[in-house]
Amino acid sequence: MPEIRIAIIDDHALVRAGITRLLERSPRFTVVGAAADAAEGMKLLRRTEPDLLLLDLSLPDQDGLTALPKLRSASPSTKVLILSMYDEPEYVEAAMTRGACGLISKAASPEVLYAAIERALTGELPPPETRLTPREREILRLVKDGKEDGEIAALLQISEKTVANHCERLMDKLGVHTRAGLIAHAKRIELASPD
Repeated sequence: MPEIRIAIIDDHALVRAGITRLLERSPRFTVVGAAADAAEGMKLLRRTEPDLLLLDLSLPDQDGLTALPKLRSASPSTKVLILSMYDEPEYVEAAMTRGACGLISKAASPEVLYAAIERALTGELPPPETRLTPREREILRLVKDGKEDGEIAALLQISEKTVANHCERLMDKLGVHTRAGLIAHAKRIELASPD
């Protein structure tokens, strides 16, 4: 399989080094360069034209969301995957509308990151929701509607622990790490009501 060439823009040197080492553990990935800010990142993209850019939202010269359209114009064929500590709905929505193909939490496991990169390049990001069971879809809809675990348990006549377990599995399947991330994902895919 062809290698995937990746660039990283993150203002923390340790994060850049850590992600580089993590990615290069896989023979599929080659890190072509890393930059600390958007201006440096622009030059990196023009020079290397990578397959994928991992972009931090918090940059010293301008925020990643503002920089995103400019970075995409520097290398139009490069897919952009946002790396962030935040997966609140407004961040996800803003990133997607500016041309990112997805957002992944910095708290994600290496396996989730690898899978997100692969899906981003094949155009399959987001829809891991296709792997959800009918019960998981039902719980995801209720979470999106702002229901707490106790309310969901009462509505579905199951225990709160079962609801919590379903939510953990949902986060794992969808590659998010907070309830806000679940809500954002549910809103983005606009799950249809069950039959």
